[in-house]
Amino acid sequence: MYKLYWRERTGAFAPAAVMAELDIPCEGIRLDQDGLKSAAFRAQNPMAQIPVLILPDGSSMTESGAISLYLAETQPESGLAPMPGDPIRSRFLHWLSFAQVNLYETVLRYFYSDRYTSDPAGAAGVKQAADERLDRLWAMTAEAIQGPFFFGERFTVLDIYLSMLAAWHMDPPALFKRLPKVGALVEATVARPATGEVWRRYDMHQRMA
Repeated sequence: MYKLYWRERTGAFAPAAVMAELDIPCEGIRLDQDGLKSAAFRAQNPMAQIPVLILPDGSSMTESGAISLYLAETQPESGLAPMPGDPIRSRFLHWLSFAQVNLYETVLRYFYSDRYTSDPAGAAGVKQAADERLDRLWAMTAEAIQGPFFFGERFTVLDIYLSMLAAWHMDPPALFKRLPKVGALVEATVARPATGEVWRRYDMHQRMA
């Protein structure tokens, strides 16, 4: 059985939702701040970040996007991850990487701006730049959404991942008002019974209204 180290409103949501969609049995191990600092957890992930997935063979994986993609590819027939030969595979990989490298990282720069400068006085500038960059990144993403999901009627891991990042926005309602296609994608994703249950358990709706 898989084991997933998790906590509310963290990147563990994406792999948890993928496993729920695929009906993959998994033991959830919720960590508090003390757990994150423990030697046992740091042995699994020296960066002391959630999520960490322990595979059935005892090995471990980190990075929410990589874990989500790996899990989806264990059941290629599900279509959650377009496989080689699928006409949308190249765009899927592009936008999933875009979400991880650009959107996710910029969210971190906004909320943890002090970590991105050695000058305490520079944190405000880092935060402002991240805010402006997020506007541009989400606008680019919205332009590519076909609706209701990113690839039209087809639901993929990318929809789960983008919905998670949208929930972390500093003002989700304002984001959805400005970019209705993003709001519609989140709504369609959360309406799925399996993902919706994980969404509520991870308290992802906290700032959505």
